[in-house]
Amino acid sequence: MSSIPATPKRDRWAHLRFAIVGPLLAAPPQPGQLYGAIRDLAAKTWRHPVSGTDVRFATATIERWFYAARNASDPVSQLRDRRRGDRGTFHSLAPAVIAALRAQYDAHPGWTVQLHFDNLKVALQGTALPSY
Repeated sequence: MSSIPATPKRDRWAHLRFAIVGPLLAAPPQPGQLYGAIRDLAAKTWRHPVSGTDVRFATATIERWFYAARNASDPVSQLRDRRRGDRGTFHSLAPAVIAALRAQYDAHPGWTVQLHFDNLKVALQGTALPSY
């Protein structure tokens, strides 16, 4: 049995980030001492939320998390990774290439990327394709 909980990675990262900056939110340092407190947090070693290995974060990273959480009504959700807005799209492919690639993948989902690429070159001869 794994010691890492079965929660989504995005949530594990959000909880780690909140665990790091939470003490600064609960007991804000005196004026002029925030940078020192963040620097102290950056010097610590933290447990990676996915692999469980030791990890450290830069002062600027912790500072960014602090200000994001401080101004949010729900700091944990504010510290969650954002999904890319362009997820599932192919910006470098023409619409005809995208349609052919989707149809080819639906018909042969077990093929390797190289096999898909080679068959796409043959099916779309004369069409500009990005490199493999």
